[in-house]
Amino acid sequence: MTPTDLDGMEGRWARLVPWVAAVLGLLWFIALGGWRALNPTDLDWLGWGDQSQQVIGWLFFRDAPWSFPLGRTPGLMRPLTMSVGFSDSNPWMSLAFKPFSPWLPQDFQFVGLWLASCLALQGFMGAKVMALFTPRASQQLLGAAFFILAPILVFRFGHSNLSAHWMLTALLWLTLRPRASAKDAWRTLGGAMLLSVFAAGTHPYLAIMTFALTLALLVSTVHPERLLSWRQAVVAFAGANLVMLGVFVLFGYMGQDVRGDAASGFGDYSADMLALINSFGLSYVLPWIPARPGQYEGLGFLGTGALVLALVAMAGRPSDWWPQARTQLKARWPLVVVVVLMMLFAFSTTMTAAGVTVLSMRKVTQPLMAVLNMFRASGRFIWPMHYLVLTSILGLVLWRWRQHPAVATGVLLAAVVIQAVDSPTLWAQDRFRTATWPRLRAPEWERLDASYRHVVMFPPYIHGSLEPCVDNTFASDDHMRWADLAYRKGMTTNSAYSTRLNERHVATVCNELKDDVANGRLAEDTLYVVDSPRLAQFQRLGERVTCGTVDGFNVCVAAASGQFREALLHTSARTQPPPAVNNTP
Repeated sequence: MTPTDLDGMEGRWARLVPWVAAVLGLLWFIALGGWRALNPTDLDWLGWGDQSQQVIGWLFFRDAPWSFPLGRTPGLMRPLTMSVGFSDSNPWMSLAFKPFSPWLPQDFQFVGLWLASCLALQGFMGAKVMALFTPRASQQLLGAAFFILAPILVFRFGHSNLSAHWMLTALLWLTLRPRASAKDAWRTLGGAMLLSVFAAGTHPYLAIMTFALTLALLVSTVHPERLLSWRQAVVAFAGANLVMLGVFVLFGYMGQDVRGDAASGFGDYSADMLALINSFGLSYVLPWIPARPGQYEGLGFLGTGALVLALVAMAGRPSDWWPQARTQLKARWPLVVVVVLMMLFAFSTTMTAAGVTVLSMRKVTQPLMAVLNMFRASGRFIWPMHYLVLTSILGLVLWRWRQHPAVATGVLLAAVVIQAVDSPTLWAQDRFRTATWPRLRAPEWERLDASYRHVVMFPPYIHGSLEPCVDNTFASDDHMRWADLAYRKGMTTNSAYSTRLNERHVATVCNELKDDVANGRLAEDTLYVVDSPRLAQFQRLGERVTCGTVDGFNVCVAAASGQFREALLHTSARTQPPPAVNNTP
């Protein structure tokens, strides 16, 4: 075998390494219990938290008529504005599966497939990053394992769209890889642009992070690389802005007369200054450092293995490693500056260390709160720093033992084992625990007449709204049960969770409904689900309305006949107290 043949084999193996790393990501997904999530008809691990709302948003979107913007779901939270993005569903995945909706099972979810893909792609991109530091396949795979095992990634499984951390890893790879010509620079920027487009149709937080990293890449091509001119950079920056805004409009994030500043709480969901070493319970060994209640959003924990690796890499005198680290950081100053700025935004205007306020700028930034509240969970912007620090640690280890590759490989292997073993999510299997899908199961629903077209909760359950009109005593997941019924029966529902609201519209719609009930203007094609303290408002309408109790809920209809009305009459008779017995002689 000639040297040329050997070079060819090594080249082919090098191209296979990222794919092997992707398989490692899938194996980690299965080890965490994700095998059950790959069954697209299994909803009984999604019946909790944000997951259920993401699924219901997709289910309503699949049956919605095609319209512009593409993400509109008029049957959910009717008549208020709702889109597949505002329900925290995945716009790109929803759009991809919508054409096949007639052939898909009624209960169909793609969350499991998405999460498995995110881990696989994280492994793939992690190996690509490691190839910038070492030609050795074993070291590339061990380094990729750290990206796969990142605690901040598994932690985000409860909010599946935000699990696409591979986009951040891909941007790191694009920024760090060497470029020799303007053609290389434009090709790299094209890849970054595609990632930004995909991120914009995945989640706004990821879109802003990828856009910021793309900006760092753009500046790098001008200075220090001097491959593009400032004029070219400005044109590319304007193009990137237009593309991202176009995707936001396409999926209804913008132009829907809803306001992001209606939310509040900027600073409550921040990152603590010790975020990179605070385990938040994701370690058996390292403590949970005190933090404020909402700062779980700013989880940046590197993991026990990664922290051990950092200590090993920085062992000895600082002069052994700091000059090299400083040189590399200085050569990539645009990336460092952008990531540091995102980290400061993650700390928010109230910086804390171990939950104790170190610096507060609330008074100074008060005029900006309307804008800042659009990204009130600012702690998430610690993620780019997490991956940059992780990359730096791995690169430093490989550089320090560059003359002794077997030692570097052994150190990486030991640290990977520590990282995996000290992962409570592996042993607890809680990311895919059974969580029964919220569904109404009373036999009366089988007798629901086709003439009923709408489900109206009274008052409406509008998650996150501060309007007094929507105050109710419904449980937090009750609206999901009615949304599920509405989806399965081809009806609409007036209640939902939305990440963005126009409170003025909420008040108008709610007050109109309240006025209709007060004046007895009830629609015969509507099921009214009545909050118990408001039931008397329906009962006083006498024979114009029929009320009963089904699945523990007060249900009223204005229809004068029908199977379901008869079923309600029976439930009403069962719940009536027995007549008093007169024992007077």
